[in-house]
Amino acid sequence: MNSKSLLEFKTGTKIKVHCVECGQNFKKRLCEMGLYDGSEVEVLKNDGLGPILLKIFDSKIALGRGEAEKIMGEEI
Repeated sequence: MNSKSLLEFKTGTKIKVHCVECGQNFKKRLCEMGLYDGSEVEVLKNDGLGPILLKIFDSKIALGRGEAEKIMGEEI
């Protein structure tokens, strides 16, 4: 498995999340948005500046770069 941080994936990449390395409160918040171990997401925007925009199911969410750094995944 070649997991890397969400910060390392380019716009348009589809990812399977493998690990969320954060505290329980943040992990619960992410889970409520559909972002958890095993979920599949698409990077809609990651231009190296500002938040990362993700598509999860039929929703779009924005994560700060510090938050995105704690989420590990693999391209699918």
